[in-house]
Amino acid sequence: MINENHSSGYDDFIRRIIEHAIESEIGQIDTLPPEVVLRVRDVYEAFMPAYVEIIRIKDNHPKDWQPQKVVPDPAVVEDMSHFFSDYQDLARRFKRVSRQAKNLLNINRQADPQRFERCVKEIVSGSDGSSIMRTLVGQKDEPSK
Repeated sequence: MINENHSSGYDDFIRRIIEHAIESEIGQIDTLPPEVVLRVRDVYEAFMPAYVEIIRIKDNHPKDWQPQKVVPDPAVVEDMSHFFSDYQDLARRFKRVSRQAKNLLNINRQADPQRFERCVKEIVSGSDGSSIMRTLVGQKDEPSK
């Protein structure tokens, strides 16, 4: 949800930034199931205002700075995932949902409906789809076929 304490001009700015970021990071998501589109937008809506603020401070822009477009820089996103704050969780969810949505776009829904539905469930649930034990021992899950 867009922050209710800001003006509608700020809300419009953030909506533009979010839509541009989704398109630049993932691509067109309108063909994905509505629950996935909602999850992607929710994650980006939480992440992008924080990301813009980090860039504003990092680049010493004025408090009212509103860039026309923002393409998330992977290095800055990675740095945010190491902060001991809410930024860490926001950055991790941003990276995870971006990766999952890109993967979902590459699955042929008709040819592999079970894999498609499994990926939809992972995105909507917020799961990263990996086994905790495999993560602990440093093994990656095998990609679904």
